[in-house]
Amino acid sequence: MHVNREIMSPTARPVIADGVRRRPGWRSAVAEGLYHSGALRVLQAVSRHYEFGSNDGPLPVLRRARSPKFAILCYHRIGTEGVPLFSGLEPRIFEAQMQFIKRRYRIISLDQLCDEMERPTAEGLAIAVTFDDGYRDLYTYALPILQKHRIPATIFLPVTSIETGEVPWYDRVFLALKVLPQDHFDIVLDRPRSFPLISRETRLQAATTIIEHLRTLSEQSRRQYCESLEREVTLPREELCDRMLTWEQVRAMCRAGIGFGSHTMTHPAVSRLTEKQLESELRQSKQMLEERIGAPVRHFAFPFGKPADCGTAAQAVLAECGYRSAATTVEGICTPGDELFGLHRLQIGEERSLAMFAFKLNQQFLLAADGDSIPVSPAASSPRDRKRN
Repeated sequence: MHVNREIMSPTARPVIADGVRRRPGWRSAVAEGLYHSGALRVLQAVSRHYEFGSNDGPLPVLRRARSPKFAILCYHRIGTEGVPLFSGLEPRIFEAQMQFIKRRYRIISLDQLCDEMERPTAEGLAIAVTFDDGYRDLYTYALPILQKHRIPATIFLPVTSIETGEVPWYDRVFLALKVLPQDHFDIVLDRPRSFPLISRETRLQAATTIIEHLRTLSEQSRRQYCESLEREVTLPREELCDRMLTWEQVRAMCRAGIGFGSHTMTHPAVSRLTEKQLESELRQSKQMLEERIGAPVRHFAFPFGKPADCGTAAQAVLAECGYRSAATTVEGICTPGDELFGLHRLQIGEERSLAMFAFKLNQQFLLAADGDSIPVSPAASSPRDRKRN
């Protein structure tokens, strides 16, 4: 969710959000200037063969790139209406991004990315496209765009939500904070907290903070919190219905060449699961997906996906279950030799400015593989980053 970020149209016009007119920041202005002047294209050409790396000095140096690089883009939904409330990407912006990467980079499937990470066969830069959670607008909006531009993609599904049609638990928290009638909300998390509910932004931020805390709890405690919250408010059924993909849609997308992976059964923070729960979430979700789509499932994405959410016990279970890779939401580029059960991904897709999207993507590709990833946003982490990813 990006409610604290500047949201810019592709032409960088002022945007009105919550009644406040916002002008583009200097970073957006720099990105627009580089993009429209052609300088960004020059930087992209440079990044195919060179990178900035350390040289035992205070400043990075430009040097020959030492290995191929792979970016995995992580999206959630393509659409702007209804659940999920933390995300809203217009289809026209998504299509502009897909057109851009198709023109400028080599696009590969997640299977091919894993092949090339294990046995590099090409130099330069490549991109894979992924989606988490399985919202229905992927069928409505994303699929036609992906087919039009012949872009492979992988969708990670929380299987219980597809099986029941019910949105995941964190979406229910967001919706609860949206519809609470009062202008503040008191709750005991790690300590007593009082959240102002005076605008859409403050309601989203309150939900983000609550979910951030729930990610640190055991599954039993998390469920008790959610049940308690829903006793405070009646969730409108019309905002919960028909939000997830159906199995018929999943199979149709599979026939159209879209890949599917597991996002567990119920979207827990994997690190908070017991050994038995971990085995069930990883193995059962894989088995049910394979039964429903009639195809092997080799890829997994950690719910929330930060190191504290993933833990250390899952890798052995993933291998035992027959998975080939596991994607995180740790920002960065992948290179040959990286751990396939800890793939980095980039969440830059909800940039409304194509120039900023292109700038941030190129920024990551210019970084040397032996350094830490460049933060995609120089500002503090957004509510999406802290909430779930």
